[in-house]
Amino acid sequence: MSTFFVISISKLFYAHVAPCVRDFFYTIPDRFRNLPIRYLSTFVGLACLAIILFSYSRFQSLKERYREHRMNFKLLNALKKDVDDVSEKGKEIDEKAHQHWDSQMRPGATVQLSTEERAWVEKLRKVVQDAEPCFDTFERLSGRRQFLKWFYTSLMDFRKFVGLRSKINGAREGIPNLIYTRTYHQILESLESSRSNVRSLQDRPIEEEHESSRYNRVERMQSTRCIKEKLNHLINGKPDLLRNSKEKIQYDIEFPVKLLLAFLEDLDGLRMESEMEKAWVKHAEDIILELQHDMDRMRWLLYLGNWIARRQLKNWHQNNRRVLRYLIYRCPCSFKFFRRDPSKSVHAGSPQKQTSSSSSQATATDDAGFSSDINEFYKQLNQEDDFKELAPEFTKVQKLLLETKVVEGKEHSRKVCTNQLKKIVEDAKKSFNHNRGAKPSEYSENPNETNSQSNTKRVDRFRFALYFLRACITVCRIELGEEKNSVVGLQKNIHEVVSGLISDNENCSRHVILGMKGIGKTTLARMVFNHGAIEHHFQKFKYWVTIDDKVDEDKNVILKKLGKYIMDPPATKKEGKEKEEGSKKEGKEKDYKLDEVKDFLKDKKYLVVLDNISSVGAWDIVKTAFADSTNGSRIVITTRFKNVASHASQDSKDPYKLPLRTKDESFKLFQQMVVLPSERSKERELSTEEVRDAQKVMSLARKVVGRCGGLPLSILRVGYLLSGKKVTPEELSRVLEIMDHNQTSWSETLLSNDGKDFPQELVKCLSYFGRFPKDSETPARRLVALWVAEELAKAQQIGDEQKPPEFIAKKYLDELISLNLVQVVERKPNGKTKTCGFPSALHEQWLRRDPNSSLDQRLVYHFDENDARNGHSHGTHNLLRSCRNPLSILFFDTREGIKPGEDIGQFLHTGIASGHLLQLKVLDLEFVFRPRLPNAIKKLIHLSYLGLRWTYLEEIPASIGNLTNLQTLDVRHTYIRELPCSIWKLQNLQHLYMNQIYRSRILHQPRGKSLKSLQTLQGAFVDKDSPLKDGLGRLTNLRKLALAFQLNLSQQTKLAESLLKLKQLQNLKLNSIDEMGRPQDLKATFLSSLDNLSNLYLFGKIETSSINGLPGSLTDLTLSASRLSEDPMQELGKLPKLKSLSLYSGSYTGKKMSCSKGSFPELQVLNFWMLQELEEWKVEENSMRKLKQLEIRSCKSLKVLTGWRNLKALGELKLKDMPEEVTEGLEKTIKQSDIAHFPFVIIEKTNKQ
Repeated sequence: MSTFFVISISKLFYAHVAPCVRDFFYTIPDRFRNLPIRYLSTFVGLACLAIILFSYSRFQSLKERYREHRMNFKLLNALKKDVDDVSEKGKEIDEKAHQHWDSQMRPGATVQLSTEERAWVEKLRKVVQDAEPCFDTFERLSGRRQFLKWFYTSLMDFRKFVGLRSKINGAREGIPNLIYTRTYHQILESLESSRSNVRSLQDRPIEEEHESSRYNRVERMQSTRCIKEKLNHLINGKPDLLRNSKEKIQYDIEFPVKLLLAFLEDLDGLRMESEMEKAWVKHAEDIILELQHDMDRMRWLLYLGNWIARRQLKNWHQNNRRVLRYLIYRCPCSFKFFRRDPSKSVHAGSPQKQTSSSSSQATATDDAGFSSDINEFYKQLNQEDDFKELAPEFTKVQKLLLETKVVEGKEHSRKVCTNQLKKIVEDAKKSFNHNRGAKPSEYSENPNETNSQSNTKRVDRFRFALYFLRACITVCRIELGEEKNSVVGLQKNIHEVVSGLISDNENCSRHVILGMKGIGKTTLARMVFNHGAIEHHFQKFKYWVTIDDKVDEDKNVILKKLGKYIMDPPATKKEGKEKEEGSKKEGKEKDYKLDEVKDFLKDKKYLVVLDNISSVGAWDIVKTAFADSTNGSRIVITTRFKNVASHASQDSKDPYKLPLRTKDESFKLFQQMVVLPSERSKERELSTEEVRDAQKVMSLARKVVGRCGGLPLSILRVGYLLSGKKVTPEELSRVLEIMDHNQTSWSETLLSNDGKDFPQELVKCLSYFGRFPKDSETPARRLVALWVAEELAKAQQIGDEQKPPEFIAKKYLDELISLNLVQVVERKPNGKTKTCGFPSALHEQWLRRDPNSSLDQRLVYHFDENDARNGHSHGTHNLLRSCRNPLSILFFDTREGIKPGEDIGQFLHTGIASGHLLQLKVLDLEFVFRPRLPNAIKKLIHLSYLGLRWTYLEEIPASIGNLTNLQTLDVRHTYIRELPCSIWKLQNLQHLYMNQIYRSRILHQPRGKSLKSLQTLQGAFVDKDSPLKDGLGRLTNLRKLALAFQLNLSQQTKLAESLLKLKQLQNLKLNSIDEMGRPQDLKATFLSSLDNLSNLYLFGKIETSSINGLPGSLTDLTLSASRLSEDPMQELGKLPKLKSLSLYSGSYTGKKMSCSKGSFPELQVLNFWMLQELEEWKVEENSMRKLKQLEIRSCKSLKVLTGWRNLKALGELKLKDMPEEVTEGLEKTIKQSDIAHFPFVIIEKTNKQ
């Protein structure tokens, strides 16, 4: 071994040292060359020693220069990579945009740099190109200078260090000229803006699922676990050695080291979004590792003389203080660390999360206590003349610390900063005591200093410590970032899928996500895949496999995909592409067998996502790789084919069907990509012209988004065009012109539903949408009524029960929505469909495929403003030419003024007189302003549906009583106060909708006349003179009744007697009001006899006994203005079938509410609105065990909520118009509970003008 060492040294000497010695030898005068060999050898030995010492000193000098500037270089190099990365992604998006749209639109995803910024980037590239070889060379050379290598590497690298010094000096001169400029910060802002645009414009989320993009503190910082103990040993090991330096080391070294370690712990598991983030974290790690290395080498200081040790310690302190300070407040880091959660309020109920939440609450408690202590300190500080100038600095730090919100589970660095502020306060108090009684020599480094001089130094030290602490708080923090990548509208889906995946079911289960192309299947799967709860549950055993359409059922290709992405997954998307390209070039793609994949997964609790399974055969091949394990493994499948979904989900959970986005969700998604003028002008007052232009842009933008039909991919493609551009009306108009050319996804949807499995009933209902104007929004209520009237939905036997036509019509609509053929434009507060629409692309394709499908004996009148301006004929007299004897007519004319009413009145008069309308069954005039109904309407004896809603009519002709076949009459939102007494002749009338606002009533009821077929009566008003008061009991077939009345209690008793006769009643709404519409006493003790009642709404003051007598058949209950003083939950909790409970304003006036054990066994929805007096709510064990949705709105006094751990099924919590401290407390309370799966939390604040 020694021989080998000698030989190695000899080789190094002759290769690197000998040339230098030889050159030096020839410079020696001839007379010295003749000296004896022993003198010459001594001379050469001294020369080698000189070279070693010179090389070592040069290395140390270079080392300091390197440490000083390496961070700037690393950050600039990372910035260059970030610029290139964002630019490359932007180009990819622009290429996609050109594929979809006319290239003349010139889309641009990235923020365009100015001329000055582009010049700066070019300088950046030049500086990095020049500096990179220098820094790389130094790192390579310094890496060799360890242990015994230092003396021969000094000889070997002597010549290299001579040239490297000048190169590093040259490189470092260019770096400050780049960093300390305004352009640098502009570049960072542009880069972040472009990155945000790229995130929002990609079809699928940015590929950040790979573990390499996450920071892993355990793997990278294992060797630093004992650094705190080493620091403590160094500070306290030999007190005489430090003497007056102990406090300096604690402030300058110990605190920043603890902070960096805590911050790296907070960053653990966080995705690094940019190369600059990675570079900063890597530099912080290097500093800590070097510091630990220096401390290991300094252990011998404790055994040396104090003078030498103090000198070495002073140098160590100064060097590391400079490096640490440079990292914190001289660092040009304008970027921020973000934690982006697809759903910030959806968490898994793991012990780890509970601990974090408990820590967060403890932090909040500590803050409250410390705030009290520091307020006392301020009083003391203001009494110290020499120190009172520090008060503003203390205030700034405390305010910044309190304003810094703790991200869940990431409170370590904040805790260190809080402790440091406490230490500064304690040290300041000690200084106060010294200042009062001690001599300067007792606390000063210089015994000759006066108290004033010493105090000035201490004030400067504390001021700098506070300034440094403020910089640390600013730099070392994590901010919550909102995930803006197509996640709008998917929050509930994310929660539902995550909850299913982390359930307690030990069997390997399959979860299928089904939806049309571009609706967000992959986005949902990706958000779930990256969810924190999923990562904690499955650890590292998560695998993502994408099956291309072209693969189809090729078994070999599928196996290669499975093997590559499960057994040998690439670290990054880029690496995966490089591997694939390399394998193709070499022709050596590895083959995998099913048994290999199965064995690999056998003992793991894994999650596998199979994206884009396009055939049953492909699934049959894939599924054989997954054994039926009992360790809780999960498989997620995304597909756009119903047959694949049904086949894959056999014996498993039903598929998650993704609906089209609603109007509001679509517009939110659009606004993530496109900045509209109104948003850019929030900070200044707009001129009248600017406001008008902004409103026009907003109107056109909503029309553009509406044309997308709620399909995220369509919205995304529009975003390609408009992102990064000034949005003008002209630009939006051009987009509208070309939008209908991109209909691939819709065509595929139509084809997938154009087979034997698509019932003819749904075909007819879908065709009916063709009667409505393009881009129109239709109330679901109106559709259901028309389908029933047109006999498209008929009563059916389902199981043992005969379902009415209205139920079947709603069922048809829900099916069309689930098939993505109909868009839910707006939902009701309870989640049910309020308005819907036929996507414009589908509208045109459906009509092209079957242009007459919706017009068979059905007429539609559309008034188009644009055609009217161009002089095109739009007279109603031309309408009957297309169909002489129509069965139904729908009018769509929203013009203001009397013209629409006159035209339609003339049309009806002419059509009836000519006999062309005598077969009419459906007449819908909804939204037509005051149509004139002729008396001749009595001749329409076949009419079964008359829709006059929103017509603002003031009266209807008495001859309406002749329409003996009329089944539905809708006069809501009209000015009709009285219906003629001829209404009582309509013996076939089933549904009557009146206008409660105008206290509509029916005139005198003839003796013996009754509407025995009436099933629905809504909006009627009853007072002491109303004939309906006494005749209500004869409407024995009533199933739905919504009644407003102004009656005293004795009169209400008679009304109650009539209501008791309505044994078929299912839905009942009672409003007891006075002449001003305010709530008054309501008698409701009779309700227990209504055995079929399922839905009840009560408005008015009721007695507590009324709650005791509610029927057990209730499933939905709403109380408003009830003024109950006793807790109603004890009695309401006994209702065995109650699924939905809403307590609105004034329903309960007590302060405490409790849900007892075992109460509300079936309750799923609970709403508390404006319960102003409620302060405390308690949920006992086993109460509301099925509760899924909870909304608390404007309950301003509610402070105490206990028993949250019992709401184990809670899926959604909505807090609206609640105090901020309450919303934060509620979220913390939920996170502390042991609910199996945390709910999705929605917080809405009321905008105050």
